[in-house]
Amino acid sequence: MTKQSLDLKDKMIYAHKGYFDRESVKHYRENSVEVCKIASTKDYIKAIEVDVRKSSDGILYCYHGNFWQYIFLLKIPQTFTTLQKKYHVATLKDILSVISSDKIIALDIKDTKITKADILNAFAGKKFKEVVIINKSTAYLERFDNMSKEFVKMLNVNVFPAFCNLEKLKGDNFKYFEILFPFLATKKILQKIKDSGLEWTGFPAIIFTSEESYRECVEKYKIPYLPAHLFY
Repeated sequence: MTKQSLDLKDKMIYAHKGYFDRESVKHYRENSVEVCKIASTKDYIKAIEVDVRKSSDGILYCYHGNFWQYIFLLKIPQTFTTLQKKYHVATLKDILSVISSDKIIALDIKDTKITKADILNAFAGKKFKEVVIINKSTAYLERFDNMSKEFVKMLNVNVFPAFCNLEKLKGDNFKYFEILFPFLATKKILQKIKDSGLEWTGFPAIIFTSEESYRECVEKYKIPYLPAHLFY
């Protein structure tokens, strides 16, 4: 399957870690102000996704990290100054300052110490088309109830999506639903997601062994939300 064989006109193209095309992955740091600023100028980019963490001195910053950083090193409490020196991270506030108001902001929350007040403070005085708060824990995401209408929630489901109460999620201001593994996406659960009114975003591209296998899965399941750096 080639890029040309996949129809993108009905897809929601998003900038994963801020990346807006293949070349941007080579030339910019992930979750950086620079890459998000350029992504914001691209008409085909509808949403900009960033990974959000919290430093030991209470500053929200954006960084995913490599395998060892993600699993181990970033779990060690560190000040923002230390993190900036080590990884050149940017604050969430600085990133939001360069993104236009017509974009959707997707916040993949990597640190459950982040509070509702933290998010509201970061977005004070700013307006975006939509702000999606993402995590794998419904219990954690409960703290983001009763926010203004542009804030919605997305659940990452690692196991047993069939046991999720989809109607309750919809009623609790969840809008999006992501399934981690393709073998969990049965016809029955996909139909239940549709019937509940939730939007299924697909599977994260990072779990696939090759770009080709991901493209095949996009075609098979009609996945509607696609990362720009694999298709542009």
